[in-house]
Amino acid sequence: MNRPASPLRKLIQSDAFLIALALLGTLLRLAIIFKTRHQPPFYDETTYHDIALALLHGEGFKDINYFTAYRPPAQPAFAAIIFGIFGDHYLPVRIFEALLLAIIPFICSRVGHAIGLSPFAANVGAALAAFHPAIAYASSTIYPTILTTIAVTLGVWLSWQAFTKNRTTTAVAAALVLALAGAATTTFAPLAFLIGCLIALKRNFKIAIIIALVGTAPAVGWMVRNKIVMHDFALATNGGYNLLLGANDEATPRSGNWVVLTPDWTKGEVYLDRQQAKQAKQWISTHRAHYAELVILRAFVVFDSVGKPATAGLHESKLAQIVAWSLLPIMLFGLLGMFLKWKHPITWFSAAALGLVILSSAFTIAKPRFRLPCDPLLCVYAAAGASAVKHRFSGGSPQKQQGLSSIA
Repeated sequence: MNRPASPLRKLIQSDAFLIALALLGTLLRLAIIFKTRHQPPFYDETTYHDIALALLHGEGFKDINYFTAYRPPAQPAFAAIIFGIFGDHYLPVRIFEALLLAIIPFICSRVGHAIGLSPFAANVGAALAAFHPAIAYASSTIYPTILTTIAVTLGVWLSWQAFTKNRTTTAVAAALVLALAGAATTTFAPLAFLIGCLIALKRNFKIAIIIALVGTAPAVGWMVRNKIVMHDFALATNGGYNLLLGANDEATPRSGNWVVLTPDWTKGEVYLDRQQAKQAKQWISTHRAHYAELVILRAFVVFDSVGKPATAGLHESKLAQIVAWSLLPIMLFGLLGMFLKWKHPITWFSAAALGLVILSSAFTIAKPRFRLPCDPLLCVYAAAGASAVKHRFSGGSPQKQQGLSSIA
């Protein structure tokens, strides 16, 4: 005989709990933003800021005086819109991103329901995502992390909706959101195409084609722009730099930007990108075993949330490092949950996003923030993994066991 649910359990599995998560998570992010508002911006932030101002002033996608493809286009465009409304200040961009993240617990809860979790477990996963400390900290910057996180999470959910309901309009929406993810962080540029291919395996060719083509078209358009403006049909001009950072005598699995490179920008970023890629490939060809070791270890380091940052900030404190280490069990339970739900299409879509991060980080450099856009989905799967472990060791009924490991 089942015991009646406790008041706390009833609260957690209610819609009111999700609203509370959205509000309290937003307050947490705003608190961090105002706590760090007097800290100087990171170097990358100033670049996004300068490009945004160039866009706002009608000068094109420029970094101060020259056209660039080193940074992906979405974040500067987003910042330019905010600057146009509120003036040239970092704070409104950060606040707006913190507000946008309020949608995450609602999406995560629905993903949890879709993969067969109970309302309680689904909302626990949503809570982990809503109070994710690293994502909250990322909202105190104008890096593209927040836009990417929202776009990846929403894009995966909309792709599932389009697939199951066979809706063209939902497929277009999914494709556009996935395109935004790729335009914010180029690592995810192939995600729409990969999800389209996965849907095609289920023989829903109409939805597959819409998501693959519409979701990839903006990236192709950006490459055409780069060919016209910079004479290089490339998605970005930072690949050689990142490859070289991870392919040299000083590189370690966690070195990130600790390796000091002294690039000569006088011949332009396209020339420099090609030269750095050439230099990295030469090093790889003579250190194949060592590079293979770095690739394998960096694939695992993707799940490290502490990292080895070369820049100063709130992340340097002991408390921040303890909080970051506390994310490791969530990552491990998340992988377990993905394994248990491996037959579900949402798991395929989520694994495609995570796989892109693992591949990109393994072959170049690994940083904790590279994985953050996948973390809300991993939080949902962490709830699935923890729920399975709980029922396994608490002697849950066979019906419940089957429900935990089967696919909706």
